[in-house]
Amino acid sequence: MQQLEAFFDTATAFCTWAESIPAAPEDEANTAIRMLSKLLALAPELPDIFDEEDAPELTHEEWRVVYERFGDLPFNYYLSYAEPHDTEDPAPVVGDVADDLADTWRDLKGGLALYHKGNYAAAAWEWRESFSTHWGRHAAGALYALQCWRS
Repeated sequence: MQQLEAFFDTATAFCTWAESIPAAPEDEANTAIRMLSKLLALAPELPDIFDEEDAPELTHEEWRVVYERFGDLPFNYYLSYAEPHDTEDPAPVVGDVADDLADTWRDLKGGLALYHKGNYAAAAWEWRESFSTHWGRHAAGALYALQCWRS
């Protein structure tokens, strides 16, 4: 359960940051790089446990507040590929760092609610599944774009 506790601590730090008053744009970008790096390193280590309880749904308005909070980053839009391994017919798409961070926040926040209720198995399942199906791509895309900006 040490991996779960480490992920919980990092998810809590990310969500607390996402809900806070923004700092200077460059500081925010550097914080995002640190936070996303930690989350992406810890997610594959989450324990393979399961419970059926679903995470509570957050409203679009709650998501929008976090999305708008990230609107003052040094940039928001970046070019990516929907399926980067498809080299024969690449399809470029425009990514949005604020959207990536807000979506990551939403997926982590649901697991935090389950964790706080004491349902650690459901929290681990929520984080692991949403990492595989949703927030992992958002976090990785934002991290890549921010790291390229910083370099």
